[in-house]
Amino acid sequence: MMNMKKSKEEERGITLVALVVTIIVLLILVGVTIAMLTGENGILTKAQRAKDKTASAEVDEDIKLNEYEDYIQKYMDGVKITEEGYDEEAKVNKPKLEEGMIPVYYEEKGENEKGIWKKADENNTDKTWYNYDEKRWANIVTVSDENKELRTAEVGTEIPEEKITTFFVWIPRYAYSITSGYREGEGATGEIDITFLKGNTNKGEDGTVYRTDYNEGEIEKGGKTPKIVHPGFKMGSAELTGIWVAKFEASGEDKNGNAVGNANESENKEQNQPDESTYVRILPSKISWRHITIGESEYRSMEMTSNTEKYGWTNNVNSHLIKNNEWGAVAYLCYSEYGSVAKTNGSGSLKTDSHWYNLYTGAGPNSEKSESWYGKRDGNDVNGGEFTEETHGYYTNNGKLSSTTGNVYGVYDMAGGAWERVAGYLDNGNGNLNNFGKNKNGDIKYFENGKLKEEYSLLWNAYEVSEEEKNNKIKIEGQSETISQTELWKWANKEEKYHEARERLTKATYENMAKYKGIGINETSTEFSFYAPYSTVKDRWGWFKTVKEAVEASTISTTTASYGRTWNSDMVLIGHASYPFVVRGGHCSFNTSAGVLASNITSGYAHNISGFRPVLAF
Repeated sequence: MMNMKKSKEEERGITLVALVVTIIVLLILVGVTIAMLTGENGILTKAQRAKDKTASAEVDEDIKLNEYEDYIQKYMDGVKITEEGYDEEAKVNKPKLEEGMIPVYYEEKGENEKGIWKKADENNTDKTWYNYDEKRWANIVTVSDENKELRTAEVGTEIPEEKITTFFVWIPRYAYSITSGYREGEGATGEIDITFLKGNTNKGEDGTVYRTDYNEGEIEKGGKTPKIVHPGFKMGSAELTGIWVAKFEASGEDKNGNAVGNANESENKEQNQPDESTYVRILPSKISWRHITIGESEYRSMEMTSNTEKYGWTNNVNSHLIKNNEWGAVAYLCYSEYGSVAKTNGSGSLKTDSHWYNLYTGAGPNSEKSESWYGKRDGNDVNGGEFTEETHGYYTNNGKLSSTTGNVYGVYDMAGGAWERVAGYLDNGNGNLNNFGKNKNGDIKYFENGKLKEEYSLLWNAYEVSEEEKNNKIKIEGQSETISQTELWKWANKEEKYHEARERLTKATYENMAKYKGIGINETSTEFSFYAPYSTVKDRWGWFKTVKEAVEASTISTTTASYGRTWNSDMVLIGHASYPFVVRGGHCSFNTSAGVLASNITSGYAHNISGFRPVLAF
């Protein structure tokens, strides 16, 4: 039998080899570890990069915040009151221009044939740029640095639409009076008398100085209101000569040229997300930018201020999400002799019981006699099929019906298209103010602890709610204990006493909004709807004008909504504590219930039916 016992020399040899191998392995491991820690893609290198990026991001954030605070502070401090800027011949304030803004007029071609935009004379000597008596509202466009020669081109030079980044329309400072239809709802078509004001004063052409408010006791027989200055021309302490409003709903593209914020055709999710190349565009015949939160809408609008490359202006321009009272300023002007009540942009396609997609900007109604939506339902054509520029584009006879002037010079998409987010909210402290009142990255927060941050106060309109909703202590008939907002809005709570509480809270909000003139809610309607659970089928919710309607609907499997109405049957929907943000204009599917005076509320969440629109003020 072989002796397996090793000699001492052999053991020492094996030990020495093992030691050498161990040392080699350790050296390899040390080398790998050092490489992992310090190499190009090492942990320490990556950590340092992350630290550098974080520091850089913090610096960028501070720069952005400082820029925003600088131009916001200007409006908090106020500006000199003067008649400067008033056009004595046109009897209206001259559109205020900043570097990069190109005044334009439209040169018509044949009927329903697309014309061209040309650079206008900023002195308006031939009245081709603006003439509000003829419903020709002033328009400007911007171009990117790639086409910057167009910014200084000669008057009469064509500004090709494919080179334009944004369109804006001038809304001059004015005072208004509702001469008919005051506090009338469904079936009413009111009229508004407008007096354009001089500069940023409250003085009209004849020297009359107008007030800024009135009370119910001053309403004349027949419902005529005293003439007051519209509140949409005020930013903090500053009085403005006018505002530039985006001509179309916002749109955007990714680096591959795909429309961002649109819903996927087959499933309810965002088809193309914004990337580093995406910026706000205001253009016709584009898919509107949706799947965006209220906070990101504000951020994207404000971000335009510093994007000189794409727009050409300096930081003197204050860009922001349109406020609720600024929306009202456009809506009231279109109800006057200087405008035309816009019909519904009905373009949109539907995945039944799921979502809407392909909502186009600047589109007209289905036809002159029909405001029903048109597009595709589950891939099949409805009412003529999807939007085409040739049949429904902004420049066609059909498309012009959706303009606030009835011609190409007005503002589009204010009736139908997408619901539009406005910078207005119910001040009820609901958690969704924090959840969605911030930009996508969360580094710019407009709300904190359920309250708007002071530095952004001039960019938002706040509306009071009842004390019980604000304090989150809702009284329920027959109960000694109060309940929370969350408890009140549970589907299971369909008893009459809960409906009474919902109706009471909504009524308080509606009446509080009456304190704020010029927004097209209480001044133009007497009724509203509150939101409530109903049906024997779980999680069905609807709008009701009375508690009785809501109670009756709780015992059946289906029901028809009962909408509060304002002029031209536009909807008035404002009651749900978890939906604190205001949206305006209606959706393509609401047909004649959509309109420039339509109002609704939302959580602020990014979904497929709400877009946005920026405003410029300076």
